[in-house]
Amino acid sequence: MKRLMNAFIVYGVLGLIGGVFYCEFTKLNGFTSFTTLSVFHTHYLMLGMVFFLLLVLVEKNYSFINDKVRKYLLLYHIGLNLTVVMLVVSGVVQVLS
Repeated sequence: MKRLMNAFIVYGVLGLIGGVFYCEFTKLNGFTSFTTLSVFHTHYLMLGMVFFLLLVLVEKNYSFINDKVRKYLLLYHIGLNLTVVMLVVSGVVQVLS
């Protein structure tokens, strides 16, 4: 359960950093249109922080985490972070071009 709680905290902090980066990066470059940077912080906050907060609550009540679930959670971490990295790359390219 400690790993789930740590993931919850890390994704929350990354989500907040992402929101600040989006606001400041677009403001510095004078960009006012839609960019994928605007959904970068929401992905981390909702799919990262809230998802793992719910898992902490469910794990506390039902104790369902085993080796098989850990493998799926690792796959979830990889997928979420790969998605966010591609959103950031795409958003930076949109703002700078």
